[in-house]
Parts: sequence; structure tokens; C-alpha cells
Amino acid sequence: LYRYYNGEMVSLDGTAGGGGSDDDESDDETQSESSSSSDEEPTSDALLHKESPKPRKKLPPLLLPLSSLPTPKLDWLGTSFGLTPALHAFWSRRAGMTLLYLRQTSNELTGEHSAIMIRALPKRSGWDDAWLPAFGADARRRIGRLLGGAFRGMEVKLAVSLLGDAAVDSNDRKRIRDPNALREVQRRSGSESSRLAPDELRCHLTSHDLQRLELYGRNLCDHHLINDLVPALANLYFTGRMTGWGNDNGEFRLSSVQSALLCGMGLQRKGVDELVAELSLPVNQVLAMFNKAVKKMSMAFHNLLVEEESKDLVPGGKGGEDGLKKAEANVRRIRDVVGQTLEEEETEGAAVAMDALEKRQQASGEQKPKAKNSGVTGTRLPAEINDPEIMKYALKGTDEDWAKALEEKDDDAAAGGTIQVKSTKAKTPKKRKAEKSSEGVMEDVLKNEKNMMSSSKKKGKKVNSKTKKSRKST
Repeated sequence: LYRYYNGEMVSLDGTAGGGGSDDDESDDETQSESSSSSDEEPTSDALLHKESPKPRKKLPPLLLPLSSLPTPKLDWLGTSFGLTPALHAFWSRRAGMTLLYLRQTSNELTGEHSAIMIRALPKRSGWDDAWLPAFGADARRRIGRLLGGAFRGMEVKLAVSLLGDAAVDSNDRKRIRDPNALREVQRRSGSESSRLAPDELRCHLTSHDLQRLELYGRNLCDHHLINDLVPALANLYFTGRMTGWGNDNGEFRLSSVQSALLCGMGLQRKGVDELVAELSLPVNQVLAMFNKAVKKMSMAFHNLLVEEESKDLVPGGKGGEDGLKKAEANVRRIRDVVGQTLEEEETEGAAVAMDALEKRQQASGEQKPKAKNSGVTGTRLPAEINDPEIMKYALKGTDEDWAKALEEKDDDAAAGGTIQVKSTKAKTPKKRKAEKSSEGVMEDVLKNEKNMMSSSKKKGKKVNSKTKKSRKST
């Protein structure tokens, strides 16, 4: 029927059905009129019961090839039926028709929604069929909004087939050659720009929302944390706004199961338990597939924002001179950041300290001792250091003590991860007592004088007693 009404039926004599001009059609009409007048037919006034049956001459054939019949000019072919998954698959895939209408209330007897599908005939009408994809995109958008209401009880597989694949809009754009018709399709479908822009993304998802999606994609949070973001993700995907952020061909596609989960949870607002029962899949597999879908979309959003930032930073990009100034400001801000690791900084600081110490020793006239071998390949002991501030952090023990301790540790494998070396502390003289203050000195002087006076008195008493004894003896 489509080929016939579209003027694609070709006759055996090389003439296409309906391909003649209006003059040919008028000639055919006159010939048919003359042939009908030649036949002996009753007039219009004659009644059926007055007609006399007799053989007629030049009767028209009962069956004729379609190529020999003039094709009527039609704009489209259509069908109407109760929507079921099998019928929708037949009329959409086999017959190539587009869904334009779906009744919101179901039939009381069958429980089906009445659907109308149309296929355009551009060859006969002489008009490009760009109007049909525009109406089809509008119908898919309206059905997607109603999946959470009137069509919530619909099977998720049927709902996904009604919304169509994400690449349907891109295929329609490739098929339409007229630029004016293409712009009309984009205007009607609400997708005048072919790719998702960062400003449009920010209207649906904030920076905090994108961070939550990233956390869920890395399995750092539960799916309940992003349930409020799933409708926005489903809307972006099923309206074809993710085109251009997929593989090298610019196609962003999810698997059939991932699309069904995104449609069921985002558009129909169904729970995980409902989808598990409807898809006949285990819970862990459903959650794993949903996680992969969200992670893939999160990575696409990340690439979109990274591309925008790179354009702002590169001179001559989106930001232009402003982007260059912004890049210079960032460079000045990180200019004071240390570019060395901690170990490199420590090594450089140690070398500077040793140089300063050597210069101080040279200035004081001290002879720099020679460094001796430590016994380990590639290392040498530093020269003797006389600075007490540095020497208090020096390790105790000689190379022989450390080598002996290491050998004992190798012999005793059960020992812990520590090594003990006997300390060889040199005996240091006791510190002098701090000098006493002036008051203490005066007290000591007074005590000494008192002691001297008392000792002199005792001596005087002894002398007097001796003299008395001598006198008595005499």
C-alpha cells in the first residue's frame, strides 16, 4: 500500500503507476466515458426491476494491475488500534509508522490505550515529510511527561518502545535534507541545539547534584541519595539531549535494561521492587545495571564541564582575553607553592646547614676533620661536628656496634623490629655550682668572722688556764 500510494509501483511497459500528467488522466477519463456510453446500459432513470439481463460487450475486468490504475494523491497513511507491545512493534518497525496520539484513558473492556500512527507519502504529495518527525518528537515528549501519571501502570518495556531510542532524533535529522524543514523539526522538538550545553546542564543539575552522582558512581553512597535526580537524568536521555557526549561517533547509548531502569525509576516513578518483579531480574543485578547507567552519565557531564573550563583557559578559546587573564591570575596565585617534595627539601636544607657550619669552622680557625668510610656502599660519615646543638641529635654507637647489632638481629628472626646499641657516653665533669649572689657572699663573710672570733676566745681561755696552772705549780 505504501509503495502504491507513494507512486513507486512500476508497470511492465516501463510506465510508473500514477506517474502520468494531468492530460493523461483526463484522456483516460474521456475514454472511460466513451466506452461506458457505447455499452448498452440502462439510464439512471431505469429501475433495477425493469432492467433486462442480457450479455454485454466490452465489460471491464474484475482485477487490474496496480501499475495500470491512476494513483490518488495522498499525504499520509494511518492506522488506529489498541496499543499492545506486539502491535506497536509491528506498525513502528515493519510498517515504519510514527506514533502521533495515545489516549490517556484506557478501554473499559480491553484495558488498552487507543493509538494513532502515521506514515507520510512525500513522493506523491511533493512535500518533504519533515513535518512528521516534528510531530513525532512532540508526541514522544508529551508521552514522557505523562508516564508518571496516566501511563504509570504501563509496562516499562512498552514505555521505552514508545519513547524510542535516544538516537531517533539524530536519525531524523540525517534523513531530512531541507535545512528549513530541519530547523522546524528542531523547533518543534525543543532541541534547536544539537549538543547539551553547560548552561542547560546547570538548569537541571547543580554542582552539588553532580557531586552526588559522582559519589554514587564510585559506590560511596546508596541509590536513595540520588532518587531525586533520576527524573532529570531520564528527561535528558530520552529527549535526545545526551547526543554528542558518547563514543567517537557522538552517540550516547545505554543498554536496553539500563534504559528500562532509567525510564521506570525516573519517568514512571516506580520503585526497585516493582522493577525487579516486572523485569524478572535479581535485585543485585538491577542495582548494578542502574549504577553503571548513572556512572556513564556522570562521566559525560564531567567531560562537558572539563571542555568548557579548557576553552576558558586556552587563549583564543571561548573566554578569549578574559580566559588568558584568568589563567595568568591562577599562575600568580600558585607561584609561591613549593615545587619540591619533602625529602628533596630536607636534603637541600641539610646541605645548606653543613655549608654554613663549615664556613663557621673555617672562620674560627678550626681544622676540618676528614670524613671516614662508614662501611656501607655509597655512604660516608660526616666530619666530626663540635656544635652541641647538632650533636645532641647524633646517634650513639660506632659502625662496629651497629654492624654487630644487625648481625644479632639476623640471627634472631623472632625478634621485633627494633635494634638496641649500648650507649657509650663519655664522663663529663660535674657542673660548677652557680655563683652566689652578693647577699650570700656577705653572709658567708660574717659567718667566717664569727667563727674566727669564737675560735680566738677559746684560744684565750686555754692560755689563761695554762698560766693559772703554772702559777699554782710554782
